[in-house]
Amino acid sequence: MNYKAMTLAAFLGISTPGIMDVVMTQPALAQRYNYPGGTFADQDWKVRLSFNNNVYYYYGENRRNPNSYISLSGAVASGTNARQVYTWNNNGLKYQITWRPSDPDFIRLEVIQPNGKVILNRVLKAMKDADL
Repeated sequence: MNYKAMTLAAFLGISTPGIMDVVMTQPALAQRYNYPGGTFADQDWKVRLSFNNNVYYYYGENRRNPNSYISLSGAVASGTNARQVYTWNNNGLKYQITWRPSDPDFIRLEVIQPNGKVILNRVLKAMKDADL
């Protein structure tokens, strides 16, 4: 009998559910959250969010200076189902959106420096097609 082969087979049989848990973590997270989409704005800032092909996108601009435009992709999701947080990293700056599905017309936009200082903290309201 080949004890090495039997031991390996037994180990793989036992560890496969554990391996699947690690492999399936990200898709399960993607299905757990709603990923708010659309355009949100206030008088100074406008952010468009979209989820496409398992990638979450952020497009932001300063409405007073349309040349200041940023496009980010690949957010990290965290938080809970009741308070979802999406974070994009751009050269150390964190762009963070917080959204509550119970209040779907609003998001909180925060921009955080590498040292943790919040340099922008705004609540943005969903824009309707007529407002765009």
